[in-house]
Amino acid sequence: MEYLSRDVFADPEAKAEWQALGLETLPYAVQGERHVLILHTDQLRAFLGLQASEAAASYGELAGATNRILRAVEQAVLQVPTERLSDPTPNRGRDLREMVFNIHDRIPPMTASLDSGIYQWKQGDDYGRSRRFLTSEELGRFCSEVRTAWFQRASLVDDDAAYEMVQTHRGLVTHLQLLESQAFHAAQHLRQIYVFMRQIGITPARELTAVEMAPVSLGEQVF
Repeated sequence: MEYLSRDVFADPEAKAEWQALGLETLPYAVQGERHVLILHTDQLRAFLGLQASEAAASYGELAGATNRILRAVEQAVLQVPTERLSDPTPNRGRDLREMVFNIHDRIPPMTASLDSGIYQWKQGDDYGRSRRFLTSEELGRFCSEVRTAWFQRASLVDDDAAYEMVQTHRGLVTHLQLLESQAFHAAQHLRQIYVFMRQIGITPARELTAVEMAPVSLGEQVF
């Protein structure tokens, strides 16, 4: 299926079209007069009249992988000197504080959604809210606290609960689909953090490999 990919951060015309639709978040797809916000690729499949994909793993397997990924983010943060936390990364120039906060800010609402059926995360000022972390240790502790609280609750999810529906600002998804989306998001940013670390002369210790991130599916592009 042919499509045109546009970057609202690099293409002023694309940004104007996005703003004209009144959307607060990304990504989204447009087909003629129709558009859909996308949290999980199955929403795009449904929008295009395609069959949903088969789950690559159980909720428990995916939760285990997500826990490994989040722990690896925490370990990476602790390897970066505090004085480099404000250095721009290749991810649109966001510094490490902002990018790591962006990963973890989504996780507590996912934890709460397991009981409420509502995922209440919305995009906010990640830069401003991440300024409170003054040292690498403080940022790493934040990562650890978020991950630990989430994984404790996620470990209780059975197969039936995994397929219950969750209301999000981007439509209905299952708990499994929500976790898949956040696992991929965290994994992509982890890969970008490794690139940033090498750029500032740090070889990541205990670098998580693609095999160790499985069954999280990784894209070909890191950025």
